[in-house]
Amino acid sequence: MAIRRVHFGTRAGACAALTLAAALTLRAQPPDPPFAAPGAPLPGARQTAYPIDLTTALRLADANNPTVGVARARVREAVAQFDRSRVAWVPTLSMGPTFFYHQGIDQNRRGDVFTVSRGNYTLGIGPTLRVDLSDALYLPLVARQGVRGANALARATANGIQLDVALAYLDLAEVHALLVINADVLDRTEQILKAAEAGAKSGINKTAADVNRAATEVQVRREETTVLRGRAAAASARLARLLVLDPTVELLPYETAIVPLVLVPGESTLEQLVQTGLRARPEVAAARAGVAAANALVRQAKMAPLLPRAQGEFIGGGLSGGRGSDFSPLQSQYNAGAALVWNLEGFGLGNAAAVRGRQAGYDAAVYRLQETEALVASQVVEAAQTSAARYVALEPAQGAVRQALEMYRKFRDVSFAMLGPKGQLQFDALEPLTAVQALNQARVLYLQQVVEFNRSQFRLYAALGQPALCGVDAAAPQPLAVPVVPAKPAALSVPAPRPVP
Repeated sequence: MAIRRVHFGTRAGACAALTLAAALTLRAQPPDPPFAAPGAPLPGARQTAYPIDLTTALRLADANNPTVGVARARVREAVAQFDRSRVAWVPTLSMGPTFFYHQGIDQNRRGDVFTVSRGNYTLGIGPTLRVDLSDALYLPLVARQGVRGANALARATANGIQLDVALAYLDLAEVHALLVINADVLDRTEQILKAAEAGAKSGINKTAADVNRAATEVQVRREETTVLRGRAAAASARLARLLVLDPTVELLPYETAIVPLVLVPGESTLEQLVQTGLRARPEVAAARAGVAAANALVRQAKMAPLLPRAQGEFIGGGLSGGRGSDFSPLQSQYNAGAALVWNLEGFGLGNAAAVRGRQAGYDAAVYRLQETEALVASQVVEAAQTSAARYVALEPAQGAVRQALEMYRKFRDVSFAMLGPKGQLQFDALEPLTAVQALNQARVLYLQQVVEFNRSQFRLYAALGQPALCGVDAAAPQPLAVPVVPAKPAALSVPAPRPVP
């Protein structure tokens, strides 16, 4: 079978056990005014804004997210259970007073029945040991695997939350980039509208509908601005929830440009990536710990009939007793005892059933491991293939933006200096409006390709068992040939009409 290679980058770096490559968004300057969309504030809009970059967001999630905190608390709980299982051999120290009183009929060892009033008071202290040897030997093994599993699940939870934060941040950055594109398109259409209105006054418009066409496009873009501002507020609230920040504060992406993030080198084959994921994913480690714990329980069930329960105690102190209320002085005494007991539940039938039950639990743990490995392999392949496809699509998406910009320039130059049938200058709003729409569509698609590639890279990075913060810390800027954030267009003007010669 031919080995399939997935190519989506060549820059190399290092993080944890992987050789990684990264290229992150430019973070040199705070957000510029284009991030604030024009227009009046939305009803109930938040007035406080806080710029945040991806690295800060990931660090806040690692420190503040309650889901991560719960997973880490489970680790401490598992460690405490392991420590408790290891002290099964240590005797329990018991102490305290005991009072006993009997009134009425009684019987002695000879069988004599009589009426008596008697009582006693004891004060004792001493160690007591009651332990099932199979529990003492095997439960620490099970608890140790519990600690491994809890640690792995805590890492998996942290990785998952960091992935959620990275995706939420990309959503926020995408919406703000769409706002910038929208502001640029709105500026261009407003210029076309002004030119159409000026042309209408001068009588040089090609058709009487030019003003209406331009005005319609302006209104559509303004409506789009309002919708995007609402989406930006919603994306900010989702990110704030993950970071446990005040949702009334609007978060703004600190990056001023969106570029492809190459977090995983493209020289590896799919098979190599899958094997890396199976080795590094904490979910797989947790499932393997579950298999090991289940195996220890099976061994315990098989050895249980052969290992006794041990019991020993020594209680020393004093006893005071007598008839009625006449108690003697407190005198010293002690009690000691030891025993070993072997048990066959139901003459061994119960033990056999216990073994079968533990074996079924072991089989279930093996199936869960296989299911987890299949899920990891699927996630790695899916993210790698998506990344490869998105990476290939970046170049034609850039070319489409370049072509759209050139088309707009040509249409603008031609439409603002068109000669009519009598040699008179005419203005045609349809062609520049068509070019603006095509430019907007090309830029939006280009932005979507870049953001989707970044999302797939973060998903692949997480599928390989790595936290997003690790890849971001090792990232380096990689600018694009065509920027996603558009430059401000040149001002348009309508030539004055000239008489027909």
